[in-house]
Amino acid sequence: MTQKQIEEILAKKPESRYKYFIRTVVAEEEVWGLADDEGWLLLEDDEDDTDVLAVFPNPEFAEVFREKGEFEEFRVEVLDLYEFLEWLNDFEKEKMKIAVFPTPDFQSAVMTPERLRADFKTEFDKEQE
Repeated sequence: MTQKQIEEILAKKPESRYKYFIRTVVAEEEVWGLADDEGWLLLEDDEDDTDVLAVFPNPEFAEVFREKGEFEEFRVEVLDLYEFLEWLNDFEKEKMKIAVFPTPDFQSAVMTPERLRADFKTEFDKEQE
């Protein structure tokens, strides 16, 4: 992916990046995030003070977020989509949300696990047609 492509995608509105995330993750069957020795990077939702997991469709976007967000102690990690879907069950119980594809200035689509699961299913169904 070129720098120009990365910049163009990051310039899109959160809803457009969310759709890109769903399509890309279903196609590649991978979710990317930032992790350190203690676990995955959690951001905080200012609205209701809950933990929010930041996820990305490609490693390049996770790396841009890591660098510009000053999360040097974290590394870019991949997670199998099916394992991520299992995580969503736990997130639902814990009332956690997911920050889908945040930009370096922390603009993201914050979604519930239920919404993400439903949108993944819709995309999977499209691929089966």
